[in-house]
Amino acid sequence: MKSKYFSFAALLCLAAAAPLTSCGGEDDTDPTGAKIVTIWVHKNEQDDEGKVYKQIQTQFNNEGHTLKNGQTVKMSISFYGSTLETKIDGSVLTNKLPDIIAVDSSDVTAKANAGIIIPFDDYITDEEKNSFVDSVIEQGTIDAELYFLSPMEAPGGVYYNKTMLRAAGYTDADFPTYESPWSWNDIHEAQEKLKEVGQPYQIDLKAGFGDDGYMYLYSPLVYSAGGTFGTENHVTEALTSDEAINGIKQLEQFYSDDGISGSDSPWVYNGTNDKAFSQGVVPFEVYGPWDARTIKKGNSAVKGNYGIMPYPVYEDGNGNKGDIIASPCGSFGFGITKSSKNLEASSLVLKYLCGASSSEMLYNAIGTYPTNVELLSSLEDLQSGPEKDLADYLKANTYTRPHMVKYPQLKDAYGEVLKYIKLKVNDSDYDLEKQITEQMTKVDNARA
Repeated sequence: MKSKYFSFAALLCLAAAAPLTSCGGEDDTDPTGAKIVTIWVHKNEQDDEGKVYKQIQTQFNNEGHTLKNGQTVKMSISFYGSTLETKIDGSVLTNKLPDIIAVDSSDVTAKANAGIIIPFDDYITDEEKNSFVDSVIEQGTIDAELYFLSPMEAPGGVYYNKTMLRAAGYTDADFPTYESPWSWNDIHEAQEKLKEVGQPYQIDLKAGFGDDGYMYLYSPLVYSAGGTFGTENHVTEALTSDEAINGIKQLEQFYSDDGISGSDSPWVYNGTNDKAFSQGVVPFEVYGPWDARTIKKGNSAVKGNYGIMPYPVYEDGNGNKGDIIASPCGSFGFGITKSSKNLEASSLVLKYLCGASSSEMLYNAIGTYPTNVELLSSLEDLQSGPEKDLADYLKANTYTRPHMVKYPQLKDAYGEVLKYIKLKVNDSDYDLEKQITEQMTKVDNARA
């Protein structure tokens, strides 16, 4: 009776568990002897992105991938949505993490520093690394070791309405390109011309977009002027350099009232319509790739009559333009955890999860850009128009959000600096350098 009881209990346990996970998480093989690589993702199973992960799992498991010793490998994905970080935190001390976890690109350094994710350089070749765009490898590399890969990217730029600009006297030859980019001054000059001829002229800066929007969209301000965000515990010195301050100051002209009464920010769109650009309400928008997808798939007012310029370059007070184009980028990806018992198997699954096939599936479903270089150059959708421009910017970009353990504190402080410009630039006691110093000193003094 005793042996029958345990056999029946084991069967109940297997039946209650996910199809490819073991009871209690103690066994890492399924009944057929296949090695199971477990993955926790940041989406729910019902989300569009979550559905893609289910498809990737099914596709991988049906293809019959094996290790060098011939053992079959299968992946098993668990969906935690917004509770993922809580789940990870609760599993760190007990070392009961899965083999792979989803990681935001800006959180790689913190998770590597905490020992939650580990490097896997011995299981990826240079050829495999080179198949990814530079920004992914840059985001995933800490102290010359690779901790992270991603199947998706979010390149950004400045959307502009060609029809409106033509009405203000611009020709197609005047429109910005990667070889002949505009500066923020050029955009503001265009706003003035648009206003003169009675056209809409405000820019949607998407300030505060998402949890990380300030850093995602506006860290390039610093890079384009030749500045940096410094190193751990030394951000104040870096962001109070002439280069960094001058870069950040480029936003001031958009929030200045310029003697115009009746509006705190006459040049910036402050409405609630998040589709203001695609509906033809404003001529400019700073954003990632998502509106390009919306415009292409819908009956947008600007369809066929808009472009996406590269992120503006820095221009000094004498009209001299810099040559640094730093594009917004970054997205979620994946890293192997310290709990992984088989790095060969985990690396095999990680590379598939972030490979060309998965990357294309995510692009088709949710519009994030592929991270595979060949795919960027071969997908039909990315061979012309604004979509091609974004793909080209992504391939050329080497700048990413800062690598810091205290990135959460840094992004919040940087957001406070940009909000200060918006709210205080027209005040008599406005002092940007003082504000930067105060905010970044808090970051340097904060505990990691």
